Amino acid sequence: MERWEYELRADIFDAFASNNRKMASELIEDLISKKSGGLFYRYRPLSMLELTSLRYDQIYFCRAIRFFNHTPDEDWIRFKSYVACFTDRKNSLSMWHDFAQGASGICTEYSYGDIQKFAEENGLYFSPICYRDGPLSLTGKVASVMSMVTKPKIRSGEYEWLLWKVDMHSSDIGKIMSGVRPRKVYIGRNADLDSFLVQELREIGVEKEIEIIG
Repeated sequence: MERWEYELRADIFDAFASNNRKMASELIEDLISKKSGGLFYRYRPLSMLELTSLRYDQIYFCRAIRFFNHTPDEDWIRFKSYVACFTDRKNSLSMWHDFAQGASGICTEYSYGDIQKFAEENGLYFSPICYRDGPLSLTGKVASVMSMVTKPKIRSGEYEWLLWKVDMHSSDIGKIMSGVRPRKVYIGRNADLDSFLVQELREIGVEKEIEIIG
């Protein structure tokens, strides 16, 4: 990751931390204009659960405490927070390997406009991960919340973005939310194109007007 992107992601982090969502939104649009052009990706295994999510315009949100390093003081906020991960990297070999069953899975492509609309309708935040080394300068509740969107610089090759929310009234293991549809789905180069799952994916593509590539 280039220095300017580290710095811009840090500025977005600071805007969210100071509760200046207008500035955060402007900085995010600046980052998008310099990077992905408004396209975001999720690398996923190909399974019936994933196909069901595609059919019903769903995204599964995991409880944050399962996936992010944390201290005991942050356990409560991680337990009450739900996240779905995206990246602005298309055709990332490491993402295909780590998150899409060694490129036998799929990569779904979303537009920023669709994600942002979905976020606004569901009280979600959409922000880039801030890659940094060392402790946060923030303290208290704000630090606990914002620590979810930070990772060490060694992970910066993921170019990750997070769709997330804090729900103090929920103890669900995960959440399924409906209302956002990918524009395209890319089939991994190692997928069995004759399998039932791939054929079902193609049928869903026709049904939902999603372009299936591969």
